[in-house]
Amino acid sequence: MRYTLMDFIVGGPEAGRWLVIESAQYLKPLRLAYPNAAITAVTRFAEIAALAEFRELGIDWHIFDYRREELPFAEESFDYVIAESCLEEAFQPYETMMDISRKLTDVGTLYTSYGNIRYHGVLSQLREGIFPVREQHLYAKGEVVRLLDDTLYKEIDFLPGQQDDDFSSGDAWEAQGFDNFSHDLSTSCWLVEAKRSTATVANLKSLYDKATRKQLARIIHRIEYDVEREKNLAELKKFCEANMIFDDYLADFIQEICVHPLKLTECLKQT
Repeated sequence: MRYTLMDFIVGGPEAGRWLVIESAQYLKPLRLAYPNAAITAVTRFAEIAALAEFRELGIDWHIFDYRREELPFAEESFDYVIAESCLEEAFQPYETMMDISRKLTDVGTLYTSYGNIRYHGVLSQLREGIFPVREQHLYAKGEVVRLLDDTLYKEIDFLPGQQDDDFSSGDAWEAQGFDNFSHDLSTSCWLVEAKRSTATVANLKSLYDKATRKQLARIIHRIEYDVEREKNLAELKKFCEANMIFDDYLADFIQEICVHPLKLTECLKQT
């Protein structure tokens, strides 16, 4: 069973900003899926950027080694990043993942993958004292989750990239006491979709710009902590009317940012 990172990607007319890092095999399908997207590609191999098959795709190429240098882009420059091999290839995975995270917007998404150290083929070699991996990093799923949590990703989903059609080898290791969630022992590669925000927060952020959300949060927190409450209640009403902030949005926003959301919601209902 084989999937690719494109199985996470829906496609459409949106003009999103994509960064593709050492994943040139995705450029053609990505352009077909998003004809209006702005696509930037990073590779350390100039000959890849010069290939005829990429000339008509409208790719903005950057030739350098992302493993040795920080990405030369401003923070929040991209909505999506495809970096299929970054977890396995990065010299310093934490620093690389944090660098990529900073280049994404606060509702951006990373698509990547990793080789599974718990795959039965790897375990069988380890049992024999063989571990042929040299430069490539292998991971267990729990460690990938911790790494992505530490580098500011909030919602993480997995898809088997390469998984045995027959699960019997993995089941044999499970019988020996190994956990085998989602047939992990029969999966040699996992694909990862990591989002900077949860779906709920992403929806909240998509409707109003950062400046509007920041001001709304300031007013709400002042009410929550009884700082000139009556004055700030009046300011909140005026601000919501001026920016067309509707009741359901305000309720969800309060739920996400407040320490005592029920207390504040009751206060608003009474006024």
